[in-house]
Amino acid sequence: MLLVTGATGYLGSALVKALLAAGEPVRAVVRTEARAAALPAGVPYAVAELGDPDALYAAATGCTAVFHLAASIGSSLAETRELNVAGTRNVLDAAARAGVGRFVHTSTGAAIIDRTGLVSEDAPPGVTAFTDPYSVTKAEAEALVLGSGLPAVVVSPVAIYGPSPAGAGSYNALFAAAAAGRVTEVVDARVGWVLAEDVARGMLLAHRHGSPGRRYVLCGEVAGFGEVLHRYASLVNSPHRVRALPPGSSLGPDAGTFARRSEVYGKLAPVQVKDTATHALGLTPRPLSAGLPETATWMPTLPS
Repeated sequence: MLLVTGATGYLGSALVKALLAAGEPVRAVVRTEARAAALPAGVPYAVAELGDPDALYAAATGCTAVFHLAASIGSSLAETRELNVAGTRNVLDAAARAGVGRFVHTSTGAAIIDRTGLVSEDAPPGVTAFTDPYSVTKAEAEALVLGSGLPAVVVSPVAIYGPSPAGAGSYNALFAAAAAGRVTEVVDARVGWVLAEDVARGMLLAHRHGSPGRRYVLCGEVAGFGEVLHRYASLVNSPHRVRALPPGSSLGPDAGTFARRSEVYGKLAPVQVKDTATHALGLTPRPLSAGLPETATWMPTLPS
């Protein structure tokens, strides 16, 4: 039995779908009974908050592996640290108490990026050039995982987009909002992009074949925010185009979470990716030429 935290979220739901398709038994962790309604029919679940060690231990009991995805994207540093760091510590402790034999931790390229823009599978844990609460706390959580003594692997996806059973989460919302004319400016930072379905495939491969203590960076292609949003708008026949500000620019106070990430990345050099270990697992994430049309078919726009 494989335990999945964050199982009803944008990426978690894609992982659950991939695990079931691969014939793997899944137990989902949900925050409330109501959240369980979003799970595929027949998937068993446990109700547990990241701050409840005993509930997490009960959820992990009888499982052979834990996939830890639950995390907070944006809030104050203290609140984000409570969920991303203390919550990860609680999941690690629960897995250790339950005798779980494998721990797959979902991190992010933002947790390991350096000042040169390099996102590397060989980066030291716990160190990131970013200072925002999400990046800092995900770096701290990754260091906890790799220093836990558990047989753990880490997957570090870059900017995630594309179809998911949970709907238009992550950067999809930015794509659709820009195509609808609701987002008019981004910083034209070059970053990595990867389909949610490819991240889920990478997580399964890391579980089955990854080396304990190893990190696997998941990236399909590096491209600028402006280019990606313009390509998406063309695919959905939108007349709207964002104004792509030069790297180093700042957005206005009303910029949304994922538009704001373009500003964060724009403070550094263009992203470069080192992902040799991921390709050795047998995963080659699809480029934007495949992923954007698939996304446009799945999600043309959001309501204006």
